[in-house]
Amino acid sequence: MGFVVDIVTGSTQGIGRAIAESIAHHPQLADSKAAKPYALFLIGRNIERGNESAENIKKQVGPFPVYFEPCDLSNYESVVELKGRIGQRLLEEMGGDEDVLQIGTLVNDAAECPVKQQFVFRPRIDKHGAIASEQVDKQFASNVLGYHFMMKVFEPCFSSDISLDDNGTKTKPTHIVNVASNWAGNLDFNDLHFKLRSYDNDTAYRQSKQCDRMLSKIWSERLDGLALVSACHPGDPCTTLSKALGYNMWSAAPSRKIIEMESPIPYLCGFGSVPLATTGGWFDGGTNPKRCRFGSMAKDNKRLFDICESFATASK
Repeated sequence: MGFVVDIVTGSTQGIGRAIAESIAHHPQLADSKAAKPYALFLIGRNIERGNESAENIKKQVGPFPVYFEPCDLSNYESVVELKGRIGQRLLEEMGGDEDVLQIGTLVNDAAECPVKQQFVFRPRIDKHGAIASEQVDKQFASNVLGYHFMMKVFEPCFSSDISLDDNGTKTKPTHIVNVASNWAGNLDFNDLHFKLRSYDNDTAYRQSKQCDRMLSKIWSERLDGLALVSACHPGDPCTTLSKALGYNMWSAAPSRKIIEMESPIPYLCGFGSVPLATTGGWFDGGTNPKRCRFGSMAKDNKRLFDICESFATASK
């Protein structure tokens, strides 16, 4: 017997935690658990905050399998290790077959926005197939590569027909939600890491959110027939990230109520009364997809995808 798993990255605080709480409270999960063992995984870097978040959600919903796993999503090897740890943890705590792991919902939300520029070094395959260490802007590494790595590593776990009942008559495909922003733009392929431009965390953030919307489009094409991929603006609550940018200073903090009342995220996770039927959509304040000016940039989308793929490698 396999498992159905929902994953929310960046879920130890802010919008990500509110999304995880919303997923945990959704009644459809009862159907999922009846068909296969189910678990919700919170992913983040702060272990103390992550464990506290998982315990808090379990207190809200009762004896319910909610786990936290730490991961630096900007590191491809760390994401590969994360997938293995999830399978092993489910095997140890719930029994079953670790080789049959299906992702019900993947929400990519992890992001950061350092005021002062920071760099990380990541292995990258060059055009000759050699691997070398490259200096990468930390926002690009976390906000862009992290989304790509999660979709790439967990792609074998996506399914077009996840059973939601015992007899398999009620199914749904994997739903992938990439939390982006309507504050997006300023992509410069010639200076992705702000080594030529003067670094500004607002410009770097806009670039990363444009990339997330572009990746959502090309991944929706790659996964057509297997998963539904959406990008969305999550609303405008006051978060650690928004304060770093100087926005939404007087807005309310993120909460499950705000996510369920003011964002399309529950619908994009597949929890709406009317099923999500489109893939590759951009959602900004409602359940109807809107025109995304980045969606038609096919050559640029492919160029960005190839750049992200070049970082999807282990160190030498």
